Amino acid sequence: ERRTIKYGKVRARRDLDLKVTEPEGTVRNHTAKADQFLFPLGYYIGPVYKGVWKFETDVESVKIEWTGAAWTGLRVVSKLDPVLDRMPLLRTEKKAHEEIKRLSEDLKKTEQQISAISTDADDARKAFLEKDAARKVAEEEARRKQAEADAADEVVKQIDSRRKAYEAKQRDIQAALIKARDVLKDETAKATAERAESGISLNFLANNFVPELKIQFPGVDVENKTFSELATMFWDSGGQGFTHKTDFLGHATLVDPSDCEAGVSLATAIWAKDAKHVGKANLFVSWTWKYKIGPFIEALLEYARRTGLAPDSLFLWVCFFTNNQRTWLGQHQDGVGVFAANVRGAQRVVCVLDKYEDSLYFQRLWTLYEMFVACIILNLEVDLAIMEEGRVQLAEAKMREIKQCLASIDITRARATFPSDEAAIWRQINDVYGGADLMTSKIKELLLKLLNQLLLET
Repeated sequence: ERRTIKYGKVRARRDLDLKVTEPEGTVRNHTAKADQFLFPLGYYIGPVYKGVWKFETDVESVKIEWTGAAWTGLRVVSKLDPVLDRMPLLRTEKKAHEEIKRLSEDLKKTEQQISAISTDADDARKAFLEKDAARKVAEEEARRKQAEADAADEVVKQIDSRRKAYEAKQRDIQAALIKARDVLKDETAKATAERAESGISLNFLANNFVPELKIQFPGVDVENKTFSELATMFWDSGGQGFTHKTDFLGHATLVDPSDCEAGVSLATAIWAKDAKHVGKANLFVSWTWKYKIGPFIEALLEYARRTGLAPDSLFLWVCFFTNNQRTWLGQHQDGVGVFAANVRGAQRVVCVLDKYEDSLYFQRLWTLYEMFVACIILNLEVDLAIMEEGRVQLAEAKMREIKQCLASIDITRARATFPSDEAAIWRQINDVYGGADLMTSKIKELLLKLLNQLLLET
């Protein structure tokens, strides 16, 4: 808990014995009561105690960093169940995991008890048969044996009754286990859907992204790298399948609950590191990976300034960050099938242009398709964000020149990176949206309108 601007405290939520390792290596053993602050009451963790603190109990280890003003970088490691050593789970997901583990242990114990009881029953029956054979030797001996046999039979009946009771318990546990697995499946699906709708804040993109890249790739002029080039620095999706080249922000090692595989989206990794930088997307960004990182971020900041929107209030749905590239590049999912849901969830679209003349944007099939569907089909609010070079170009242009430039747009010459995407988009254009001529005409009208608005504003 952050108690003041410069001091923090650690509170125990339940009674526990624990070992505390301070940043400089001092180890303390401590017994804490529920809702009691650790260490002597009134003890604050101040700025001089900056670093990673470690709190250990018999069942789990917690690491968290005190920066001098705030706690950050929470990491929980279960000593009993390694599968929980992964990205922070939703409470409902964790509860479902714990219930499955408890029920599985109960089922194993029950099966062991049934096996032991069955063995006892076999032994009792064997003893009964042996004593029954001996009864033929003498009548007196037979009566004694019969009495023993009757007693043994009663034991068998009792054991059989207990076995049936345990079998009934086994069926109940199996039913509960199936139900718990269904709950986990539902909660995982909900969490996956929420992650698919998440966006990264423009504030993170403007202030944190490039510095983190410079730490990861020292000496590299990252602002002038395109996102396509950055992708080849992050991932390898050719040849023998998808692999991570670097664990940027931990996205390669965090476990995705949807398939229990290592590797999550960059947005999920950003959320795990600092949740305030990720929220439900409220602005869908239509762009191309061929853009350079620096000019792309600058264009979005200029858009926020022009529209009066605060960077920390804009959560951007950007495919590079929101999609888990392990599954998108590795398995190449159907982007056309989910596009409408993604853009509809954001409710608003910004089309990022490098420039209006010879623009990369007009050469990509995905971007033209996104602009058309968002504005013409879904009737969403669509605006432009133009990079500095394009704004200079636009300021010096006349409307007649702009019209001539837009007249050269031809969607039939636009391309997509993956042939399967290109085929799927063209099926939509021809079978659903009236063909290339209609779509091209509508896009030109929309661009002319949006560019004219920008000219009027400037």
